[in-house]
Amino acid sequence: MDAVQVGPLAIPWTRVQVALVLLVLVGVAEVLARRVDRRFSSWAYNAVFLGLVGARLGFVLENLPAFARDPLSVFYVWQGGFDPVWGILAGGGYTLMAVPKQLWRYALVVALATGLVAGVLFTRGTGGQEVRLPELGLASLGGTAVNLQDFRGKPLVLNTWATWCPPCRRELPMMVRLSQEYKQVRFAFVSQGEGPAVVKAFLEEQRLTPEWVLLDPETRLSQALGVQGLPTTFFFDSEGRLVARHLGELSQALLEGYLRALR
Repeated sequence: MDAVQVGPLAIPWTRVQVALVLLVLVGVAEVLARRVDRRFSSWAYNAVFLGLVGARLGFVLENLPAFARDPLSVFYVWQGGFDPVWGILAGGGYTLMAVPKQLWRYALVVALATGLVAGVLFTRGTGGQEVRLPELGLASLGGTAVNLQDFRGKPLVLNTWATWCPPCRRELPMMVRLSQEYKQVRFAFVSQGEGPAVVKAFLEEQRLTPEWVLLDPETRLSQALGVQGLPTTFFFDSEGRLVARHLGELSQALLEGYLRALR
């Protein structure tokens, strides 16, 4: 499962998992605030806030060259990009300073409960059936028949998008630029549910010239790969095995991380 559907919105499952873990942390701390020491309440909220800030800053520092191109993208947190190790260090450091030593054992109870829930949520569903690049015939923007199996032999980034989708429109220029820089990886941008005239007009308006733009007016690729929302990006190795999938807008730093994993 990639996402939780809330009406027309598809919320990435990873974000739901993180939210549930943080709710457990706050919930257990609130119980301790009522039964042991009221300071646990403010500690929990501060620890969560500082943990999120630390996780974001850590990710930014690890991917500084990508953020240097667009410094304001540091604040585009909806794109994702948080390092949990930095977050745990920030929250843990704050805990050591804010919680009195005689109460550390209770803070440890909160950490153990949170870790247990995180372990259950983040290991659930792993080790499933291997997903491979589907054998699906599509048409290029120029009308040439293309089978997705033809892309095997090199790592492949397969992006499902549409011109009406705001996150797709935002990430597409960056993805096209990186597709021209990472020659060892193929990029294919598969338009979902739209015809050639609409797609061509949009690309011309944006002055984008990706090498591979494929048309899927009947959204057969979405059905084959279980796409729950746009944009969704799939990362296949050179043998056509799915390595990773990402629902939602990609930042340059996240995309470069996926590309490094494909090598």
